[in-house]
Amino acid sequence: MTLKTILHSLIILILVLFLLQSDYLKNFIWAATDLFVDFKIPLEWLRCHDLGVNLLTLEALNCGDKVVSQFNYGYIFLSLPYNEFLDTIYRNYVPWILIVLIIFLSTFTINPKNKIEFIILYLSFLNPSSMLLFERMQLDALFYLTILLTTYHRVYFITWILGIIFSLIKFYPVAILGTVFLEDKKRNLKNILIILLSLLFLIFFYMFINWESYSFMLNNMLPGKAGYHFLFSLNGIAKILNYIFEIKYQFFLLTTYLFFFYLLKKMISKNYSLYEIFKSEIYEPKSNIFVISGYFLIFLFIFVSSYAYKEIYIILLLPFIFSFQRKYPNNIFFKNLIRLITLRYIFLSIYGFLNVHDGITFTNGERVFTHYFLTIIFIKSILDWILMLMIFSILFLKTKIIFNNKFKSN
Repeated sequence: MTLKTILHSLIILILVLFLLQSDYLKNFIWAATDLFVDFKIPLEWLRCHDLGVNLLTLEALNCGDKVVSQFNYGYIFLSLPYNEFLDTIYRNYVPWILIVLIIFLSTFTINPKNKIEFIILYLSFLNPSSMLLFERMQLDALFYLTILLTTYHRVYFITWILGIIFSLIKFYPVAILGTVFLEDKKRNLKNILIILLSLLFLIFFYMFINWESYSFMLNNMLPGKAGYHFLFSLNGIAKILNYIFEIKYQFFLLTTYLFFFYLLKKMISKNYSLYEIFKSEIYEPKSNIFVISGYFLIFLFIFVSSYAYKEIYIILLLPFIFSFQRKYPNNIFFKNLIRLITLRYIFLSIYGFLNVHDGITFTNGERVFTHYFLTIIFIKSILDWILMLMIFSILFLKTKIIFNNKFKSN
């Protein structure tokens, strides 16, 4: 890590810490009454479990002097070690450590070389979406670090164990197990399938022997979905059109999904020339990070009404994007991709401000959004669409290369 990289990491860290401690941030995100609230609630679940309280209930959880919200994680989370000393460590130190690691390791991995890369680096951490993650400290901070670290170390077993544990807490981190395809380019398809099926068997076996708890989770999971505010999802445009025209949401949802995948097919065809170029990039650490984080984004963008802090995984795409652009500076597709990323990060500040100051009113008990708010979230949805179309087209080509290599070597 060069002195210049360390310096920029320190500057970003100082700015993030300043924002977290200031009221200024409240103009751009819905700040909670307490820092790291999404990190501290699970600690209350661990405390309740340690006290012998049954968490698998829809009734109010009375844990000593506190009433705790409904348990909303996979049962394996309750296996984490817990006592009063560890509670102090978890509560007072771990969130800050995660922030430091995310900033320093990401900056080292991105390794910006020119002005535009440094600008994007700063924007990627200081925008409202990333700051919302830091302020709430969701588990995605830990998932993010795992993706970042597992592409560099060679102790594959650790990656697999973490992938199993995280998948049993939240389902979408199962994408981490995709590293089985990327860890060793000499690993043939037979061995990959043996490892992957064994890992999936362990996941389903654990769910089977703890079926009561996972059945409770599946049947009573709190929605946790973004509505119109701070939304990162393919269904964003459908939500807006449904609100404006008051036609069935399912109609707009189906239409927009079909149109998105139609555009994705067109974009893949148009940029298929990248296929041959990408062949030389496969199995490099930065490419691996791109693939795994890309699959996280596929799940979160397509299948869930995700909150904007899930956009944190876009930062993990930057190391490969910057590296590729340096090698092929005249590639128009990547030039436009970097321009779009820059524009979108800048726009997020406007978007965040209007999310907080949206001026919602109610008429006959129904919420009424202002025209400027609808306009700003529509623009955000369009930018999300374009960015994800470009990212998913790259991911499709990379995935095809990986599978072709494995099938040919079988």
